Parts: sequence; structure tokens; C-alpha cells
Amino acid sequence: MIQTLAKSVSVVLVWNAARLALQLAWVLLLARALGPQGYGTFSGLAGLGLALGGFAALGMGLRLYENVARDHSALARHWVLVRSCLAWSAPLLLALYLALALSMGVDTTVLVVVSIGIAEVVLAPLCAQVAFTYASLGRMGESAAVPVVLSLARVVAAGIYLFIWPAGDLNEYVVLHVVATLLAISWIWRRAHMQLDLPRTSRTAGAVELRSGLGFASIWASGLALTSLDKTAVMYAGGGAVAGEYTAGYRLASVAALPVEALTTTIMPRLFRAGGDRPLSPHHVLLLIAVVLAYGAVAGWLVGLAMALITLLLGDGFAGLVPLAALVAWWVPAYCLRMLLGNMLLGYGRKRVRITVELSGLVMMVALMGWWVPHLGLAGALKALLWAEWWMACLSVVMVAWVSTGHKASSPGV
Repeated sequence: MIQTLAKSVSVVLVWNAARLALQLAWVLLLARALGPQGYGTFSGLAGLGLALGGFAALGMGLRLYENVARDHSALARHWVLVRSCLAWSAPLLLALYLALALSMGVDTTVLVVVSIGIAEVVLAPLCAQVAFTYASLGRMGESAAVPVVLSLARVVAAGIYLFIWPAGDLNEYVVLHVVATLLAISWIWRRAHMQLDLPRTSRTAGAVELRSGLGFASIWASGLALTSLDKTAVMYAGGGAVAGEYTAGYRLASVAALPVEALTTTIMPRLFRAGGDRPLSPHHVLLLIAVVLAYGAVAGWLVGLAMALITLLLGDGFAGLVPLAALVAWWVPAYCLRMLLGNMLLGYGRKRVRITVELSGLVMMVALMGWWVPHLGLAGALKALLWAEWWMACLSVVMVAWVSTGHKASSPGV
């Protein structure tokens, strides 16, 4: 079992490394091209879109993941629900995004707002649904490879913008961004249908199925909100320049969590089975927590050292991150631990518990950013992130310990 797990983790790690390397290249290219102001505006609007995009398909993709991981023959039955819910939820979510983004009074054009909305609310969620489908069948390498295609397309778009269209502005880039996203998603979607023989029909979800899916959607959306709405909050409270520096530091530091992300992705089917009738032993739970926390501490230390190179990578406009390296470094172990424990709660069927933990952290983070950023700028944003992340990590430890003592979810599918 250990050899199989190690092999799966290695495959996923390779693909995740490729994805994060591409995302890092995207950040470096885009931040250099747009500067703190333009990059912060783009990140803030994209963060809002990603958070709302978490409700695309109304959770039917994650519901498919859980059920098909336990019974592969159920794939076709669940996939038609994914298609149906995507078809009518995406336009509604896009309309909500446009209403919220335009009401914020961001100093940008309607073209920028609409293009980011189409890319992040309508198109990007299709990538997640395909990744869930591969993973539900135990094809973890292919699941991890799916977002690599999207990341590659966006790097190409950023490269074209920086090297071929250097005189453009954010209006020009967002057009390239949405076109690249469309091309990548079209290829991913068609290939998945061919490889997995997915049905091209759809079926209206029943009331019980919608209730179950919305539970999963809330989890997925709360997780996305934690990693995206913070940029929106910083942009709103401190402006595009502060948001640009904050986002760059966050993106670069999150690379350190790559091995933990690979581990949690690989063991997710096992965690779903643990939520059924094959629970993990307390020894394995403690071992996972200890390993992830130890790794996070070392990785955070290295991230703190690497922050001294930020101006070489992105330019002098991001120099404000250098004296705040310690805040970023202490965030890494909390982020790694919360990522592991959140997926454990999901696998155990404790969706409401995980949502409560994440929403409490999100409320704390946004409130602290609203209070500190206007007075402290970038330091206030990073302090708010650090406090909220450690709050969620500690609370998750308590919740996993409580669940592991024998408190089972009333119904894994709800």
C-alpha cells in the first residue's frame, strides 16, 4: 500500500510541479508586464470570479467524485447531472459576478470586468469538473494533468502580451486571457468525453440531488473563496498596488505547498472510502498531521529566505514584500496543515464542519483586512492572512480529532 501511495504521489507531484511552475511563470510574466496596480486589479477581479465559479455545476462534480470513487459504474449517471447543472448555473453566476464587480467601482473598463468573468466564472470551472471525473476513477495523474493544460495556455497568453504586444494594457491582456482559456477548456472537455466515453446528454437534478450537490458546492466555493476573495478584499481596502504586492507574495509562497497538495490529491479517494466504512486509524491520522506540519515549517523557513529575491524576479515595484518575509514564512505551515485537515473533513463526510471552519476564517480575514489594510497597507494584509490561516488550522485539528473519535456523518452523500 505504501509503495502504491508513493507511486501515485510521485505522479501527481510531477504534474503539480509542472502546473505550479507554469503558474509561477504566469505570475512573473504578468506582474512584470502589468506592474503592481494592473496586476492587483486583475487579481482582485479574478479572485471574485473564482469564488463565485466554485458554485458552478452546483457541486455535482464533487458529488460525482465521492460516489464514483466508491462505485465506478455510477459515472454516467452522475455526469449527466454535472452537464445539466453547469448549463443553467453558469449564466446566473456570471450575472451575479458582473453585478458585484461593477458595483465595487473598480478603476477599470467594462471589457476587463466582462472578460475576466467569462474566463473565471464560466470557463475555468469546466476544468475542475473534468479533473474530478478523472480522479473519481483513480486516474490521479490525468486528473492532475488537466489544470496543467489551462496553466500552459495562460502562460502563452501572458508571453504574447509581454513580448509581442508590449505596448498594450490590461484591456488587451484580458482578451488574450479569455481566448487562451477558451481554447484550453475546449480541448480538455472534448478529450475527456473521448477518453472516458462520457454521455453527451443531461438530466434535471431532483431536490435531494440538488441539496446534496449544494453541500459540496459550498465546500468547494468556501475553499476557493479563501484563496481568492482575499485578493478582492485587499484591492477594495488598499487599492490595486497593495493587492498586486500581496498577490505576488501569496502566489510565490503557495508554491511551497506543492508536495502537500500532491499528497492530499492522491489520498482523497481513500478519504472518501474512509467516510464510508473504512476509517483511517488514529495512528495514520497523527502521522499525516506530523509529517505535513514538519514539512510546512521547513518550507516556510525557505520561503522566508527566498523573499529577498522578489525584486530580482518582479522588479522594484514589489520591494515592499522583502521586510515582511517572516509573515509569509509563518503562513506556509498553517496553510499546509489546513489543506490536509480540510480534505480529511470532506472525506469523512463532515461537509458542514469544514464549511464552518473555512467561513469563520474567511470572515476573520476579510474583517481584519478591512481594519488593518487602510492603516498598515501590505503589512496589514499579510497579518490578517496569517491570523486567519492559523485560526483555521488549529480549529481543524480540533474538528478532525473530534470526528476521528467515532462521530460519523449522518449520510456521506448529503
